[in-house]
Amino acid sequence: MPYRVDRLPLAVPAMEELAATRVREGKAPATAWAVFGPEGVVAAGAESDPAVGPVPDAGTAFRVASCTKSFTAATLLTFVAEGALSLETPLTDVLDASVLGASRAPTLGELAAMAGGIPIDDPWADRQESMTTADFDALVADGVRLVSEPGTRYEYSSFAYAILGRVLERIGGRPYPRLVHERIIDPLGLAGLGYDRGVDATIAPGYARVEGRWVEQPWAEPGAFSALGGIIATPTALATWAGWLAAAWRDDGDAVLAADLRRAMQEPRTPVPGPAPTHYGLGLVVEEHERHGRVISHSGGYPGYGAHMRWHPASGIGVVVLENARYSGATLPATRALQVLLDGALDPEAEPVLWPETAAARDVVEGLLRSWDDGAVAAIAADNVELDETSALRRAHAERLRDRVALASDAPVLPLSDAGARSDSPAHLAWTVRGARGAIRCEIRMTPVREPKLQTLALQLG
Repeated sequence: MPYRVDRLPLAVPAMEELAATRVREGKAPATAWAVFGPEGVVAAGAESDPAVGPVPDAGTAFRVASCTKSFTAATLLTFVAEGALSLETPLTDVLDASVLGASRAPTLGELAAMAGGIPIDDPWADRQESMTTADFDALVADGVRLVSEPGTRYEYSSFAYAILGRVLERIGGRPYPRLVHERIIDPLGLAGLGYDRGVDATIAPGYARVEGRWVEQPWAEPGAFSALGGIIATPTALATWAGWLAAAWRDDGDAVLAADLRRAMQEPRTPVPGPAPTHYGLGLVVEEHERHGRVISHSGGYPGYGAHMRWHPASGIGVVVLENARYSGATLPATRALQVLLDGALDPEAEPVLWPETAAARDVVEGLLRSWDDGAVAAIAADNVELDETSALRRAHAERLRDRVALASDAPVLPLSDAGARSDSPAHLAWTVRGARGAIRCEIRMTPVREPKLQTLALQLG
């Protein structure tokens, strides 16, 4: 399906509202975001509660926590490309480790794909970042205890990535952060991204909600566990990184890491239990969206921070959301944001087949957005519509959206083929109305009777 990336700037009001809602609802003192397409970052911004602490902007850096794992996996693959390591290399061939509870040691590839058999270790691992190398070596030599045979099932383990970081140090002969800088960060020119407070950006303090108030959390210095979550980045820098990974599906060459190896990071490897088709790749999560196809992502949760990066390889469209609250759940707004971006950019290959009443209701809604008319609503609405939300409230909401996106009263109604239309039946339609400064995502659903009436009307920025 074709996607119109030129429409992405119209999603800025939706991103601003999404971030403002997160702060208003107390999910985090600050929410920062960036949207990118095939040509790079399109827009970025931040919302915050000025009463809590420093007011960030799009150039403020946050800890990205487990999004760091993608950097570790990419660095591992640079050694694989050189022949210094293989994903099939057993851990015990390259590290003095004692493995307990299984018949063999996991391979480096199994560790990177969350199939090493190490049990889930959050939040313990998140508190170990500053551990010294000597203490880490002693810990691993004393025994890494497994709960399953390597390669047999998914177990999300941050400890596994700390182990991979130590392997890279052994093979590369340099501290892990320096290796990532030399092999990944510096060659890509990722300004505003690094492993310590020397990063070229102001850093947002991290907070946790304690007895109803935000309390600043201690800062963890780099150490033996940095490979699992130590990256600090601005939303623009992390979006640039994600965009480079997404470009692997459109570009066959790269001096830093070949496209085929970047694609290998984004291929399904270890099935993740759950209702949706999901796998862990190498430092990244691979999902199958029911409408848009493959989506790549990774979340991050840390004492004081939450993060999520998410993109659609087929279009190159993606989003990053960073927050400064402990385990804030940034996955939710980022998932919602990418859905808005993709739905708004999609050009369907064919217009949906609708009931005539559904098509007529769409025309009425288009008119309402330009000039509200209570009579026009009453003429098409089922009895539940006014009971669910009064016409006065709907009118106020519609007018706020209209003003926000600068929709002119004489703006033409676009054909559905140019409006990001989606329909799951002839009685349903979702589409986008575009103004001069943004877009409104509309959704209607009709009643299942001989003469269908409008039973659902949803309007939101998007």
